Amino acid sequence: MFGKAKNKAEMEDITETKPKKEKVPMDKAKKKKIRRRVAVGVLVVLAAAFFVRNSLMAKNAAPMVTTVAATIGDVEQILSTGGTVKSDDTRTYFAPVSVEVGEVNVSTGDTVKKGDVMLTFDEKALSEAKQEAVYKLASNEGGYESSLHKDNQYIADLSEANTNLSVLDQQIADNENLLKEINKKIEEKKAGWSYNGTNLQVSILEWEKIIADEKQALADRNANEAAGKMDYDEEEKDEKDEAARNQIARDEETLMHLREQAQYNSYEEQNNREVRELQRQAKDVEDLIASYKEYQSEMKAQKESSENGVLDEGSREKLEADTALEKLTNQEKLDAISEVENGLKADFAGVVTELEAVAGQPPTESGKLVTIESTEKVFVRLNVSKYDLEKIAEGQKADINIAGKTYEGTVRKIDGMATKNDSGAMVVGVDVNIDNPDKDIFLGVEAKVYVHMAKAEGAVTIPIEVINSDREGDFVYVEENGVVAKKRITVGISSDSVSEVKEGLSEGDNVIMANGMEFEEGTAVTAMP
Repeated sequence: MFGKAKNKAEMEDITETKPKKEKVPMDKAKKKKIRRRVAVGVLVVLAAAFFVRNSLMAKNAAPMVTTVAATIGDVEQILSTGGTVKSDDTRTYFAPVSVEVGEVNVSTGDTVKKGDVMLTFDEKALSEAKQEAVYKLASNEGGYESSLHKDNQYIADLSEANTNLSVLDQQIADNENLLKEINKKIEEKKAGWSYNGTNLQVSILEWEKIIADEKQALADRNANEAAGKMDYDEEEKDEKDEAARNQIARDEETLMHLREQAQYNSYEEQNNREVRELQRQAKDVEDLIASYKEYQSEMKAQKESSENGVLDEGSREKLEADTALEKLTNQEKLDAISEVENGLKADFAGVVTELEAVAGQPPTESGKLVTIESTEKVFVRLNVSKYDLEKIAEGQKADINIAGKTYEGTVRKIDGMATKNDSGAMVVGVDVNIDNPDKDIFLGVEAKVYVHMAKAEGAVTIPIEVINSDREGDFVYVEENGVVAKKRITVGISSDSVSEVKEGLSEGDNVIMANGMEFEEGTAVTAMP
């Protein structure tokens, strides 16, 4: 009828062993009172059980079982674990310049308050370093302004060259067209005079031939007359001769006029006032074109020089970036020097964890001097097993005990991956912020942490030890009207002593404390609360 049952804890041990949780500490007086009550209760139960057992055995009664009633109450699930106190704010101070360290006022492990002077620098060397940074800053700014001025001048020269070249090209073209028109007029004028001269020359030749023919005719007639070949009288002969000579005279006068016209035409062809004016205009235009072309050559040279001098987009960006970087570097150095002129001061209260500065020796520039870790912003680093991972969440409150003093805490971060601890088990890191730190906190010490993971109020609760488990899930044995009943239950959250029952039990149900025994349903029992 009775056999060995596996309770819930034992069933879990078959698969995986969960880490044991610790209770929230109670004060000693309360612990002593609870122990006294438990001891008295146990004695009473044992005595009652002894007498009842003897009485029942004497009467051959049903087996006796101890029961506990399901009650309504609050259940809080608390993770009790340990962690290491760490700083949330670490500051390492570096040397702004390589100047000799004056005095070192701290040692590793010393606590400092905000504003404490941790070390000093040689005043003269620091002043010289500051002046050097000022000069470099001014030089950098001057060089940048000079480069910009030159670049702007190149841009202006290039713009001027491009504008002038465009205008010059048009002016040269216009004046070359004008020169062509003037030369055309000159050629037309000269062509007219040349044409007239040619015509006059033709006319002169014709008249010269006419006169020569007339003279030859007169000579022939006179020869014929002398030879007696002509048959007319002397008077008629004289009249004919006179007429011939008069005609020759008239024709020679005409020829003379033609020759005069030819000479005038030749003169005009060479010295015509209008032609000379046109030639003067052509010369002026030619000179103007030559001056334009000379200026054009200057502008082309200026354009080429400006194009080579103007900063392209990449060069300008590089100049600005280099200047800004140099300015930033020197300004940061000035700021850093200004900050340490009266000594290197702590930015917050904390502990000196590293010290490399040595009095009387210059550190390397940007070399590490001292590191402090804040005691104002601190947290506890926990390692949580996979069993508790699903129950812990950011924002949960916690109680933190450090060196006998309790602080308030809040879960602020849960790592996204697991790592192996010293025992080889996979754990997930959790950071619990210490919300109300004070001067009594020590970095690196162990802290006891109690995380309030979940709470159920007004729930049906039973002791953890009465819960049994099998392949189908959790169950309990219940005494109903003198017989055993097996009830399946759905368990919610658990504290270190009781569990929430979401389904399967009601307030007042008498749950049998099986103590590892198995019962058959329907077995008659005698309940002893």
